[in-house]
Amino acid sequence: MPNTLEEDPMIPRMLAIVVPVALLVACSSPASSGQESQGGGAGESSAAGAGAGQSAAASTGGGGGGGDSLASVDLTITGGEKAGHYQVEITGSGGCSTGVVGPGTFAVSSVTVDPAESFGGPQITIYDADAAASGTDSQFSAAFPFDNYAYTVEVNPYLSASQGGDFGAGTATLDNRGTTATLTIEGTTANGETVDATIECHSVANF
Repeated sequence: MPNTLEEDPMIPRMLAIVVPVALLVACSSPASSGQESQGGGAGESSAAGAGAGQSAAASTGGGGGGGDSLASVDLTITGGEKAGHYQVEITGSGGCSTGVVGPGTFAVSSVTVDPAESFGGPQITIYDADAAASGTDSQFSAAFPFDNYAYTVEVNPYLSASQGGDFGAGTATLDNRGTTATLTIEGTTANGETVDATIECHSVANF
């Protein structure tokens, strides 16, 4: 789970996820589930009506089609327990937003995803959206939880810089078009897993 400040690392890590989720839940209106991308994918285990789908390792196909979903997520993990290709649609509540965790920030929160399997969707905070627009931003935190946070693949260069430890490294690239956006995360976790994620935001909430 992402974090920020220096005294107690658990407090900012929780805030980086809880604050965007809470605000987006309050402001999002229910939406119908998006179309399942070809080859299956993964989704949050707590989503209602969990349906069958292919395992991560067997998942194939292109990006999600969107439909009524708030955002489409295409994630590839290399190495580690959750290696594989995952595609989900963020539905119901959550999605992409600006300003949730402060001026100049951009966030992606997953509350409900479809198809509903083990991958719960990303929880991402970009701390400097302007830097990410240039493709040079390494100040972000990105968590990709599985099995309701029983296992989380985390890339957190923000913590690596602010606390001097190894919490992962990588870059974020953001193309924010105002009402829609594309966010790309490329990085490596502290455990050596590599992450390549693309989030297509079909709508962007501004706070």
